Amino acid sequence: MSAPSCPEHGAPADPEDRFCEVCGRNLRTGALPVAVGASAVSPAAGGGVPPADGGAGFPAAGGAVSPADGGAVLPAVGGAGSAPISAPAPAGDAGPGTAGLSSRAGTGTCTGCGGPVAAGAYCDGCGRRRSVSSDRAELDLGGPAAVTERANRRRNEDAVAIDRVAGASLAVVCDGVSTSARSDLAATAAVEAAIGALRAGLAGGADPEEASQSAARAATVAVRDVAEPADRDTPPSCTYVSAVATAESVTVAWIGDSRAYWLGADGPALLTLDDSVRARLAAGRPVPAELAGVDPESVSLIRWLGADGDGRDPQLHSFRPAGDGLVVVCSDGLHHYLPEPERLAAAVAALPADPLAVAAGLTGLALDAGGHDNIAVAVLPFPPTDGSTTTGGRA
Repeated sequence: MSAPSCPEHGAPADPEDRFCEVCGRNLRTGALPVAVGASAVSPAAGGGVPPADGGAGFPAAGGAVSPADGGAVLPAVGGAGSAPISAPAPAGDAGPGTAGLSSRAGTGTCTGCGGPVAAGAYCDGCGRRRSVSSDRAELDLGGPAAVTERANRRRNEDAVAIDRVAGASLAVVCDGVSTSARSDLAATAAVEAAIGALRAGLAGGADPEEASQSAARAATVAVRDVAEPADRDTPPSCTYVSAVATAESVTVAWIGDSRAYWLGADGPALLTLDDSVRARLAAGRPVPAELAGVDPESVSLIRWLGADGDGRDPQLHSFRPAGDGLVVVCSDGLHHYLPEPERLAAAVAALPADPLAVAAGLTGLALDAGGHDNIAVAVLPFPPTDGSTTTGGRA
């Protein structure tokens, strides 16, 4: 069967595309996006990001980002964020008012005609939609650090956010499901809602497991809230993984196939289990009854965030490391090339010890290996550091 095509602009460049690159038409249903021609993102058009806990919306990046298209400062608990992308955090522990960072893009240029267009909006000149997530963003809080990269895709549908609060380092990575509508918006909405919920929960005295569960629930609501009636059978969707590193423990939570790894002197380990039939069967875990007839070698997602997701809580894993190490949280744009924890540990051992350098180095390795997919990777030192010996910056 031939790939679906747009009646105005023809077949997509990639047969797997479900939406016209020019006008945003759903190639399965024929529906046009609600906000074609809009010059700004609005919640009614599905372009807005749901407010975080407490009602403060996440701003599109403006003057608080580096010049090279990348990153937004998230509002702090109890105040607005002001730290720039890749700015080292002040020495000492980050308190509840510290601003987190996300990979949300600011206003930039349209890849179709070069005109100005806000992240997530449709260009007034040609109608092409600009991704909500930066083509590349490097985030550094002087401890937790992250990089996301579009790689060889036409837009970046991965998103990442990091923060430091109450003696803990936090990271969330989401990977937009490419066959869904506006998956970049889903991923960005999810990381921002989740990092805000993690920050609020830990600052309010919740333990890491409780905060992680609440954060995944906030991400689930955020992604469902960006769906539109016109999305029909392809609502915005993404995978999800979060990590919290405190002075005593590491806690990860996940839905989908984005992963978290532990790299320490006690040996590297994969902390997550992909939500696929093959991964569950290989681990001796049960498969939902409705999937009993699915190919046991299938690696297709069986769980994700979205209006058509199952809405159940994430899987959780918490442990107390025996010594120092790193938590690496990533999308499949990285773990496709370095799936085994031993190979990932060997790659990290050859990189500078600075967390941002590790995240950037791993991103570079994925690009050198082909860069077939968007990449997002966050690195959390254990135990958390205050950043006093870390120097940040964009390459």
